[in-house]
Amino acid sequence: MQSLHVSRVFEADAATVFDVISDHAGYASLPGVRRAWLRRTGDAHRDGVNAERVLDLGLARIVERITEYEPGNALGYRIIESPLPIEHAGARLTFEPLPGPTARTRVHWRSQLRASTPLVQAPVAFAIARQMAFAYGVALRIWARRLR
Repeated sequence: MQSLHVSRVFEADAATVFDVISDHAGYASLPGVRRAWLRRTGDAHRDGVNAERVLDLGLARIVERITEYEPGNALGYRIIESPLPIEHAGARLTFEPLPGPTARTRVHWRSQLRASTPLVQAPVAFAIARQMAFAYGVALRIWARRLR
């Protein structure tokens, strides 16, 4: 199992940061994402638990199911459809308010996955995890810039 963790400080309160990151439509502004839409809306909130968001990457589509939705605190999801040879155990973003005179929030993005290719499982999982960590870092940087 490969675990990855990326974090970044945002110059905004946790509720505002959560709203930006949890909004499925905003993913379309990230590099490599052509479109993003909901295949299924969440139970209590449009982007909430059991929502299924589709990320169109051009040659591939990834479908994620929201597993946790606590505004201002935590957002969890699991990749349920992907062309990548992985089994995604899940990802969780947490929103940590930081002390100080201005509103600031540290976002932690953690994810776990395993390769589904048995012969080269460890190297494949490692390579995909590294690429995902890079993409998470880019996304956090873009969202942080947007909230300045």
